[in-house]
Amino acid sequence: MFLIWVGINKNFLYLCTMSVPTNTKTPIKPTKWEVVYEDEECISIWKYNSKITTAGPVEVEYKWKRHYNPWNQNKKKSLGELAKDARKEAKKKASD
Repeated sequence: MFLIWVGINKNFLYLCTMSVPTNTKTPIKPTKWEVVYEDEECISIWKYNSKITTAGPVEVEYKWKRHYNPWNQNKKKSLGELAKDARKEAKKKASD
C-alpha cells in the first residue's frame, strides 16, 4: 500500500491511500467433472456441476453391458398377484 500526499486545506491534512493489486487469484476449481463406476452389469457415469449444485450429481447415466438385461429379471409377485394365482388354482382344482 502506498501513501500519496494530496495536500493541506484549512488545517486538514489529506492523504490518499493507493493499494497495489497483487496476484491474489484463487486457484480455479473445476466446475464440471465426471466420475465413472463400472461393475459386471453396467457402467454408470455420474456428472457433477458445482455451478448448479454442490449437494450431488446433476446427471447420472447408465450404460448396460450387452449380456445384461435389467428388465428380464425374476420379479417378485405382489400380495394381490399371489392371491389371484391362488384363486385360479382353487378354481382349477374345483373344476377337476
